[in-house]
Amino acid sequence: MKITGKKQIVLTIDLEDWFHSLDPVPANWGNYKRRIEYSTKLLLNLLGEKKSLATFFILGDVAKKHPDLIKQIDHEGHEIGSHGFNHEFIYRQTRDQYRNDLSYSIKYLSDLTGKDIVSYRAPYFSITRESLWAFDILAEEGIKIDSSIFPVFNHRYGIPGNKRLPYRLANGIWEFPITTFPTFLGNIPFAGGVYFRFLPLAVSKFFISTLLKRKEPVLTYFHPWEFDNFQPRLMGISWFLKLRHYYGLKNNFEKLSELISELNVVSIASGIQTISNKNE
Repeated sequence: MKITGKKQIVLTIDLEDWFHSLDPVPANWGNYKRRIEYSTKLLLNLLGEKKSLATFFILGDVAKKHPDLIKQIDHEGHEIGSHGFNHEFIYRQTRDQYRNDLSYSIKYLSDLTGKDIVSYRAPYFSITRESLWAFDILAEEGIKIDSSIFPVFNHRYGIPGNKRLPYRLANGIWEFPITTFPTFLGNIPFAGGVYFRFLPLAVSKFFISTLLKRKEPVLTYFHPWEFDNFQPRLMGISWFLKLRHYYGLKNNFEKLSELISELNVVSIASGIQTISNKNE
């Protein structure tokens, strides 16, 4: 199947290393080999070849250890957004803990790039019904666009009954939920991460093409480590976590390359601007 017409989708990259989601303890991260520069430069080269731009939601720990990489991403024209600093679930933090983590991340990225940071994605998509209070803090810290809500059921995240399409919150923040495919059984996740790796490319293309024909905006998300088949295999973790993390790495880069060659790929800020222009 081929997507015709060079229609627009939003591409977002959660810039975290392979171990950040496998080991939630920041004190352990120094024990692991960092591979973020290798996998990110694969993506940057691909996006450069395709003349495509994306939003990179930067984890603070990555920015601290690889400042030149963040500057390169910014220099190549991609949007820089925050992914927090220590990759923690929001609903496991107090409001003060969350504000401190968020504020530190935003300041760090702003100092690196010399630009205002106005886009954000929560680690683990962890703005849920238990942590909707985070939106007030996001607005107070200058965030204008959020992409943290996944309108599906998942044991770690999700608001199944949430709006699927981008909308504006009462405090002025634009929310661009992770794109799903609606069915009478509920929303099907497909637009990135483990879902993209598990599904045949033809299925992902079908979902994207169908939604675009309905004139619905589409947002995809990936992590650089998902294109690094040579990353270390962490021992001592559950079979489920191994499957979720390592399945489909080998051919994933080729799948992404084929997908974006048929589309006009833009940042989340550009995607929201398109929606705003249509609503005027």
